Amino acid sequence: MEDCSISKIIYFAVKRLDRNEEEPSIVLPVTLNADDKVSEVTQILRDKLEINSSDIILRLRNYRGSIIPLNGRVTQFSNTHSRPLMLEVVRHFQSVQPNPISFELSQYTEPLTRKLQDIEDRVSLLEDSTGNIHENRKDKVHQEISKLENTVNFLRKRIEEAESIEWNGMFVKNPLW
Repeated sequence: MEDCSISKIIYFAVKRLDRNEEEPSIVLPVTLNADDKVSEVTQILRDKLEINSSDIILRLRNYRGSIIPLNGRVTQFSNTHSRPLMLEVVRHFQSVQPNPISFELSQYTEPLTRKLQDIEDRVSLLEDSTGNIHENRKDKVHQEISKLENTVNFLRKRIEEAESIEWNGMFVKNPLW
């Protein structure tokens, strides 16, 4: 099966900021395919530069100085030995000092405390009511059954009264006409 990806030589001006270099030290030619992924290109460059540390980060910049993705699409740039892409080799947090994680939000303390107390009250009320849920269910079923019994008794009495009435006709006396 033939590989249909296009290979192209890309030139990278390597600036080793991890070694405090201010200017690019070498121009590195690397053959890349247009469909290479970030991990593949990164591994190729790490092998060429003999970088084994996971603390090292590779940043790629275009001709205007903007950071661009380090993948096979860099083959689309017009690139020569005299006009290479800038590859910066830096350590984690080399440019900035990370602050310790802090979630202290004093303006939210009181509302959050009230909400938490409200939720705790609702949970305790729910827990209290679940203990009596079987008794409450039995009481409710008993009330419903007694209502139905009363209704059935009332209807039975009305039916018995209706059955005892006899039809004697329309007139009690014969008409005199």
